[in-house]
Amino acid sequence: MSIIIADGGATSTTWAELKGDQEQVLRTSGINPSIKVDAEIESVIFDELGMLLNSSVVDEVFFYGAGCADFKRANRVKRILKEAFRNAEVTINSDIEGAGISLFNLSTGIVAISGTGSSAGFMEGGNLVDIMPSKAYPEGDFGSGSHIGSLILKDFYTGEAPIAIKKLIESRRRLTIDQLFVLFQDPTKSKMIASKVLADVVTSNEFDNPIHKEYLKRLVFESLDPFFNQLKSHFKNALALQSIRFVGGTVAVFEEYFREYFRKKGLIIDDIQRTPMRGLINYHREQ
Repeated sequence: MSIIIADGGATSTTWAELKGDQEQVLRTSGINPSIKVDAEIESVIFDELGMLLNSSVVDEVFFYGAGCADFKRANRVKRILKEAFRNAEVTINSDIEGAGISLFNLSTGIVAISGTGSSAGFMEGGNLVDIMPSKAYPEGDFGSGSHIGSLILKDFYTGEAPIAIKKLIESRRRLTIDQLFVLFQDPTKSKMIASKVLADVVTSNEFDNPIHKEYLKRLVFESLDPFFNQLKSHFKNALALQSIRFVGGTVAVFEEYFREYFRKKGLIIDDIQRTPMRGLINYHREQ
């Protein structure tokens, strides 16, 4: 029996094929139906997934993806995956459910995502029983890479960003402030532009500069304030009583700052994982 598990994000998608005791893992571009049209999703699956498409017959596909909490968007991804894996049973779930299964398995607690976007939910017995309502970027996605990146861009536009970071953005983006500002107004592009700006900053040598670390810490805390308020408003007393665990590239990069922020709020983050894939593999092996 062959099973494929996918963790689909806006920036990248990780795929794992399980066949007996063997596993094969690869990464493609992101698949998020809220920001990609069908042709773009098809391109990722049919152009980048060659090794798995050419493997033996796949029996089941479990896709956990950003943007898939919405029924219509999830069905778009399901239709394309059914075309790619014609004999497989395809199941689509949200990224928050995948994160919850990975981090909690059958136990109970609050799971939160901080990657390109952000979200949170309550897990119980292997099921996502509650999800915190939140708007998408730019009105939401607080505590995420795109929101923190947008704070950097805001300072960039107003001239308040550190000089070295300003020069870094200009050199990496190869755009003038005016050109970048125009692109940033496009709702289909602004989220990815903001998250890429943050990625440029944290992967540069400037990230190790103590002044810039303090600057980024301030922005992370500023971004986490509204996210924490959402958690407190939605989960109420459960926030203090239940385990809280995080998954995502942004929280992994800023783990120290996230832990410090939550400690100051009187909470301990139990676990932080960059990706839910290992936990998802373990979970599906046990089924």
